[in-house]
Amino acid sequence: MAQVPPLPGTTVPSIAPSGATGTGTGTGTQEGGYVAPWPAAGPVRLGDIGFPYNAVAVPQEDPSVGGWSITPSLGLQFLGTDNLYQSRSNREAEFITTLTPGVLVTVDTARFQGVVNYEPDLRLYASDSGQSGIDHQFNGQMLVTVVPSTFFLDLRGSGGVQAANGGYAAAGDSSNSRGNQVQTTSFQVSPYLVHRFGGLMTLQVGYAFQSVTQNLSDNGSAAFTPTGQRYFSDQDFTANEFYAVARSGEDLGRLALEGRAISTDYDGTGVLENAYRRIAAVEARYAVTRFVSVLGEVGYEQQRYSGVPPFEISEPVWSVGSKLTFSPESSITARYGRHDGFDSARVDAALSLGGRTRLYANYSERLTTAAQRSADLLNTTTLDELGNPVDTATGAPSVLPFANSFLGVQSSLMRVRSASASVSQDWGRDILTLTLLREERKPVSTDIGTVASRQSGTSGSLTWSHGLTPATTAIGYLQYGTFETPARGSGNVFTVGATLVTQLAPGLVGTLQFITNSRADDVESGRALQNTIIAGLRQTF
Repeated sequence: MAQVPPLPGTTVPSIAPSGATGTGTGTGTQEGGYVAPWPAAGPVRLGDIGFPYNAVAVPQEDPSVGGWSITPSLGLQFLGTDNLYQSRSNREAEFITTLTPGVLVTVDTARFQGVVNYEPDLRLYASDSGQSGIDHQFNGQMLVTVVPSTFFLDLRGSGGVQAANGGYAAAGDSSNSRGNQVQTTSFQVSPYLVHRFGGLMTLQVGYAFQSVTQNLSDNGSAAFTPTGQRYFSDQDFTANEFYAVARSGEDLGRLALEGRAISTDYDGTGVLENAYRRIAAVEARYAVTRFVSVLGEVGYEQQRYSGVPPFEISEPVWSVGSKLTFSPESSITARYGRHDGFDSARVDAALSLGGRTRLYANYSERLTTAAQRSADLLNTTTLDELGNPVDTATGAPSVLPFANSFLGVQSSLMRVRSASASVSQDWGRDILTLTLLREERKPVSTDIGTVASRQSGTSGSLTWSHGLTPATTAIGYLQYGTFETPARGSGNVFTVGATLVTQLAPGLVGTLQFITNSRADDVESGRALQNTIIAGLRQTF
């Protein structure tokens, strides 16, 4: 579903006309149309009320502030592996040359705000030239102010590649066969109108057009179970969404209200043929103290999906919860209620533990498809200054499922339960990050012509980067995970990697990397071992 989260470089967490309070200073902190009756130490993170719609920042009225920045780059990478398919019985060595032109565009003007990062990979295989091709990797968000404080155009897009059959470390499948890769591209265009009724409320009305494609390379030869049943077929859809959101203003004091109505109709393949999602709800938040707020929501939803069996619900939705705010950078929001036809919880947490430690955690359940999930992620993430996705609710770096090869890709409608937690310590020259991930996918409706099965995966990773000199950094990476996928059954994968990054000249960076993967699953007895060496150069102009 469409939404308009803040764009990079903005600090005004509200839809407000020019000159309105909303910078997180002065008499109150404006947060989704709500002004708390006490000062705040700085800008406030969005996503507290009104999920999935967040407020949009108002661009600078002075056109001399900010500007356009276009940074082209060119990368060259040489990769050698002793086991391209990570197989125990069919070990094939391969040498892959990758050419990566790139462009990073950032803009912060009166009319335009956003960032676009596009880095396509042209991969050339030495032994099997038939696998050579282009992988498209990009993220972009752009907010265009057509009429200041009134009419906006929101543009978003992303693309990534993942292994169709899963069973790979998230960061360890760079030498995977192209015949096992799914390319996902998603785009969204959303014009909308905003009007503020003094301090009473703000109204946002808009339309969103979405387009998503998921294509399997090499005619889909990889998306089969060991018994020969297909579990994924190419997916695509376009969607038309209409939405209206009304948020209360500072006149209600500690009470914040939001009413929203969203209607999305899909024209797509498989379970998304003639599908729709519609919801109307009212959410309230009351600030009991400056640290504790209580949340409540009531509404009604309708959803329909094709497939076997067809899925359709028409029922009330509700949720209750609380938010604990320790500082502008530290909060925990927890909700429990009924959405998507089942009862579930949702937790978003971002905590600063001292001056060097940062903790992020998230738990959620959702009824969705792989294609819908990529479109929804356009609306629940913003981008940092380098175009990397960041979760809007917590500010944590986002793990994109369409660029993660740990679990396989399926065409069916799924109930997805996911949890993540990461803690990072920054000691200047040394940065340590521990990440834990858990995801479960339960089939609800199966795409005709495919089979659906449960999937699950649990993984933990530790990354340590150490600054050897001002120009050189060493990075160590360790990950272990267990999985259950349609193509491999149950298994586990262990990955260890070491990387050296150094600046050779102004704008020129060299990398040298060694990766070892070890995997065991139900398809092959014993463990499959893969060693990979990567050397690369990237020149930024």
